[in-house]
Amino acid sequence: MGPRVVDSDPPQWDQSLREVGLVALQAAVLTRRIFLPRARREDLAPEQWQVLLAIALTDTAPYEHATASVESIAIQLSLDWDRVHESLFGLAADGFVVAEEDLQDDPPRFLLSARGWDAAGAYTERAGRFLPGWPPAP
Repeated sequence: MGPRVVDSDPPQWDQSLREVGLVALQAAVLTRRIFLPRARREDLAPEQWQVLLAIALTDTAPYEHATASVESIAIQLSLDWDRVHESLFGLAADGFVVAEEDLQDDPPRFLLSARGWDAAGAYTERAGRFLPGWPPAP
């Protein structure tokens, strides 16, 4: 049986329903705080930050054959291919990512440039400030 709503004025939610609501609200607020819209023309768009971080997380994954392709990024971020292509094109034009073409027929793999690594690291550190208790005490 799912969470209960007790008939009262105002209605009282079961604790599990309240927890889901709190988590959903906190996730929405956290997303807005971390992935702010562009403040200046030279800032990255929220989707570009997400693509940049997706590539960084893929490249630092512990498995051996990690790949950041358009398809894998689109799936990971729940974005359509056109939005991912547009974000990658902008990131490449600004020097944040490079495309690594394979000699075979595989689709290109995208890697962060030194500028991309610096930006992703700084952005992740900034995001950590919004997470209570982060960084953990030594």
